[in-house]
Amino acid sequence: MKQNKREIPQEFKPARQHDENSSIFGFNKELTLVSYVPKNKSVVLLSSLRHDSAICSDSGKPEIIEFYNKTKGAVDMLDQMCARYTVQQATCRWTMAMFYGMINIAAVIELVIYAHNMRKDQPEKKLNRKDFLLRIAHDLVTSFITQ
Repeated sequence: MKQNKREIPQEFKPARQHDENSSIFGFNKELTLVSYVPKNKSVVLLSSLRHDSAICSDSGKPEIIEFYNKTKGAVDMLDQMCARYTVQQATCRWTMAMFYGMINIAAVIELVIYAHNMRKDQPEKKLNRKDFLLRIAHDLVTSFITQ
């Protein structure tokens, strides 16, 4: 989370009195807020998945932060794949921007499922994403062209 949000209590924001490798936890019914100080800067995370104050014995970091660090690469990869071949267009309507984003994510998910199924049937065949997207576009348009 960005630390300039007014919803974050002052105790969780960076301060000089916080020791290095210290953690502060805050709990709600469904949410956990953690502030961790690795060096001289505070890292604040909000989690709805975990609801405990467990600290990893190896690194001394809260387990919430360890879990985030392990899983954040998938979101970055999805964003990168969506940006490479996108259907996004400039628009002032937020509904269209949302629709374009859903189409981008659906195309990536469809590619992952297709590649997984192809590995079972033909493990030696490699799949090119651009060709896959062109095939999807062609299949979607074919019925309209024939009409």
